[in-house]
Amino acid sequence: MNCMTEFMAKTFQGIVKQLPESHPKARCLVVTGHGNSFAAGADLAWLDERSRTDPEENVKIMREYYGFFTPLLEIPIPTIAAINGAAIGAGFCVSMFCDLRITADDAKLGANFVKVGISPGMGGTFTLPHKLNNQVLEESLSLASQIVTTTSPNATFETMKLLRAPYLDIMDSQLQLEAEAQARCFASDDFKIALASVKNKTLPVFD
Repeated sequence: MNCMTEFMAKTFQGIVKQLPESHPKARCLVVTGHGNSFAAGADLAWLDERSRTDPEENVKIMREYYGFFTPLLEIPIPTIAAINGAAIGAGFCVSMFCDLRITADDAKLGANFVKVGISPGMGGTFTLPHKLNNQVLEESLSLASQIVTTTSPNATFETMKLLRAPYLDIMDSQLQLEAEAQARCFASDDFKIALASVKNKTLPVFD
């Protein structure tokens, strides 16, 4: 299901940050998932640890976790999320970091943070108002090919920097607010009840 473990997140960050050096001639980045899903959100065991962590420390942990994926907002080439399957929670929000999103017809999309007892994070409260395109992976690759073959690399790089500059300033403030809100949620009984219900596949009963 492509759960977003800490190892996966750090690996993702390293690949994206190194892209300008490892692939200096890259003109577009297509982000997709392995197998039949895009990304299933944060690992439940990792989320469970947050209920046993001090709220102030959780704010730092969440900001660091978001930071593993925000390099998508900073690379100076167009990015396309090819949503090939389930994109849930933080996985859905990561797709929103891309400039364009193209989805498979049977892809399941969901920002189900509240279902597990927490408020939205990963920039979702800022990015989710954007609309999603309902197209397939092949169209993502076709669009990437058009960008690569018909646009000036230098002009594209400079344009992407300009378009993202105001977005990045707002996003940083919103990520901090989200980290603080999620830290408060992690410390609540509601979070423990909701997470247990997800693990047990039962309906939650809140006090």
